[in-house]
Amino acid sequence: MKKFILLSFTLLISIMLVACEEAEVKKADADDKTEESSKENSKGKSKEKPETQELAIGDAVEFDGMKITLNEARIEPGGEFDEPQEDQFIAVNLTAENNTEDEQVMSSIMNVELKDADGYSYSTTILTEGIKAQFDGTVEAGGKLRGEIPFDVAKSDSYELHFSDPFKSGKAIWKIPADKLSK
Repeated sequence: MKKFILLSFTLLISIMLVACEEAEVKKADADDKTEESSKENSKGKSKEKPETQELAIGDAVEFDGMKITLNEARIEPGGEFDEPQEDQFIAVNLTAENNTEDEQVMSSIMNVELKDADGYSYSTTILTEGIKAQFDGTVEAGGKLRGEIPFDVAKSDSYELHFSDPFKSGKAIWKIPADKLSK
């Protein structure tokens, strides 16, 4: 049993190191025509934006064949048993559309984080009420997954929602001014 666990761990680390090179997060008018014609043809390339480009609520980005859209960001009061340890709960609503030929996995813990204006990073939290569905699960080829991710955050003038693949480089960042949070 120990050999199996060691072998599994070694295999996982090897896969992570091989996959750590890059993710396809590109600007719509990128000059790389060879990849555009082979991989990204007819997949909504006009919505792709690189890490340095500011995305806003409602914007979508093509990330490694997955179209990720930030539909909404709101202040969530939570339920009777939900008390923020920081100042407030913020919930983001995302949609992932799988434009690849393979099944993809979305994880609110692995793929998403929220940062405030001071650079503090917040990971997902649990709310007993107010969240429609979690942004976690498998997305079949050509399918969609829509869900919400709650965060327990300090009050800030603005926030950034970061979407990435922990095994690859590249990141999509949405800017969320505090005055744009719905209630």
